Amino acid sequence: MSIDHPTEARLLDDLRGYFGYAEDQLEFVWKEKDGIHEVSLFTYNPRHTHRFLFHSASGSNRIQALQALLEYTQDHRDRELSYTIQWRVAGETELHTSYFSAGNILMALDKFFAGRDPHTVQVFSVALNPVS
Repeated sequence: MSIDHPTEARLLDDLRGYFGYAEDQLEFVWKEKDGIHEVSLFTYNPRHTHRFLFHSASGSNRIQALQALLEYTQDHRDRELSYTIQWRVAGETELHTSYFSAGNILMALDKFFAGRDPHTVQVFSVALNPVS
């Protein structure tokens, strides 16, 4: 991805710093349609070698989209519920557990399935985690 503006570079660094992940564990995917820029942030878990959508945000330019994504990362725990999804790769036996913040169960599943063929994984359970 080419960075066109120093503010964009700072926002990307702020987002990377929020997670504390290695650079290869975060992927920013950009789309632009009708003058609206959307950025989707995927996190990659090396333990089960799959990536999942953390959140998507949009704006009239790349900087606004990144600012919206950063704002979401800073306060999503206050606005969303936490879900646990247990799943496995189709045809394999190892059961995996992944966690998602989302407004409801369908949004959690949307994040889980984003960017993947739904026939490649089997979901066994989706649970709302207790609120602390």
